[in-house]
Amino acid sequence: MIKSSQTASQTASTLLLLLPLLALPAMSGAQALPAASAAPISTGFALPSSAGTLQYALSASQSLTSNYLGNAGVASSTGLNGDLAFITNSPLDPFSAVFTGGRSWSTSGQPSYNYLNLSLSQAVNTHRWIFLLSDAVNYMPQTASTGLSGIPGAGDLGVIPVPTGITPAPTSANPGQGVLSGFSNRVANTSSLSLQRQITGKTSLNASGSYFLTRFLNNSGSSTVPSSAGLDSDGDSASAGLSHRIDARNSLAGNFTYARNTYSGTSSGIRQPGFSSQTASLQYAHQFTRKLGAVAAAGPQWTSIDSPGLTPALSLFANLSANYTGEFSHASVAYSRSTNSGFGVVGGAISNSVTFSAGHTYDRVWLVALTAAYTQTSNLPSAVTLPFTFHTTVAGVQVSRALARTLSAYASYTLQKQSNQGTATTVDLFSGLSNVAGFGLTFSPSAVRLGGHS
Repeated sequence: MIKSSQTASQTASTLLLLLPLLALPAMSGAQALPAASAAPISTGFALPSSAGTLQYALSASQSLTSNYLGNAGVASSTGLNGDLAFITNSPLDPFSAVFTGGRSWSTSGQPSYNYLNLSLSQAVNTHRWIFLLSDAVNYMPQTASTGLSGIPGAGDLGVIPVPTGITPAPTSANPGQGVLSGFSNRVANTSSLSLQRQITGKTSLNASGSYFLTRFLNNSGSSTVPSSAGLDSDGDSASAGLSHRIDARNSLAGNFTYARNTYSGTSSGIRQPGFSSQTASLQYAHQFTRKLGAVAAAGPQWTSIDSPGLTPALSLFANLSANYTGEFSHASVAYSRSTNSGFGVVGGAISNSVTFSAGHTYDRVWLVALTAAYTQTSNLPSAVTLPFTFHTTVAGVQVSRALARTLSAYASYTLQKQSNQGTATTVDLFSGLSNVAGFGLTFSPSAVRLGGHS
C-alpha cells in the first residue's frame, strides 16, 4: 500500500505539470533561459512551468492578408490579444485555467471579429485513483489555423499544440489541420472525464469519456464575404485500456475506443447521417534520451454509417510522433490517420495528417518558431454524399525579439493553401492560397506567484 501510494503521488506530480496544457498548447521549450540569469527575458507569452504561478500577456498587432477569408485582394486589420494561464500549487488536487482571446478590426471593409479559447481542468488524487475533469470552449470566426489562438498573425506561434491528458494517456490521434472555411462563426465545446487506477507499481488502468459539440452561428458577413452556416454536430466517446511501464525508457499500452457523431444541420441541402467508430490499438513509447522520445500507436478501426445498405468499413488507425525538448530548442513531428467529425464541413471524414513544429532561442533575446501541417481529408462512404477530397496546407514562421525584460516585438508570416474536389457544402469553404503577414508588440511580465491552495 505504501508503494502504491507513492506511485499515485508521483503520477499526481506529473499531472501537476501537464494540467495547464489541457485542450491548449504547451509552453515552448525554446523559451527556456539559463538558470544563472538574473531574471527571465520575455520573447512572448508562455504557459506556467511550475505550480502556484500565473502568467499573462497582452499583444497589439497589424496584419496584411491576401485572399482575406476567401475574398480576393489584400486586406489590413488591427488586432488586440490577451493570454492568461495559471495553475494552483496543490500537490494532489491541482486546478488550472488557460485563456486566450481578442478582437480583430478590419480596416479595409472586410468583417471584424472576436475570438476566444478557454480551458479549465481539475485533478483529484485519492491514493490509487486519479480523476481528471476538464472542459474547453472556443469561439472562432473560421477554422483554427496556427498558434495558441488559432488566428494567423496574432503573435502566439511560439506556443505549440501537444497531446494532453493523464500520463500515460490512452491512445488518441492528433486530428491534424482542419478543413479551412471562410467567415463562418462557430462555437465548440468539449467536456471530458478521465481516470487512472494504479494496479501495480508499473501497471495502470486508464478510462475516459467525453462529449463535444459544434454550433455554427448566424452572421451577416459582408457584401463581399458572405457568411453561411456550417454543419452542426454532437459527439461522444468512451475508451478504456491498460498501460504498463516496462522500464525507465519503455512502455506499452492497449486501448479500445468507441465514438459516435450525429448531425443536426444539412450539407448541400441534404441531412447528413451519423456514424460510429470502434478502434482497437496498441501503443509503444520509447524515451531515447532525457530530451528525445517517440510514441507509435496503430490498430484496426471499424466505421459504421447510419445509412441503409452500408456495411461497416475497416480502415487503419495510426498515430506516430517524436518530440525533442532541450533548454533552448524544441522540435516535434507527427503523423496521424483516423476518422473525425468532418470539421463542420461534411458529415464524417477520414484524414491523413503530417505536422511539424520547431523553435529555438538565440542569445536569450531572439525566438524563432516554425510550424507546418499537411492534411488530406476524404469523406466516409455514404449514399447521400458525393465523393470528395480536401488537401490542406498551413505553414508559418515567427521571429520575436525582446526589447526589454517584459516587452517584445514580433514579425510573422503564415501561408494557407487548400484545394478540394467533389461535393459542395453549405459552408463557405476556403479555396486557393492565402498569405498573412503580421507585426506586433507583446507585453508579458514574469510569472506571478499565487497564494496557497489546498
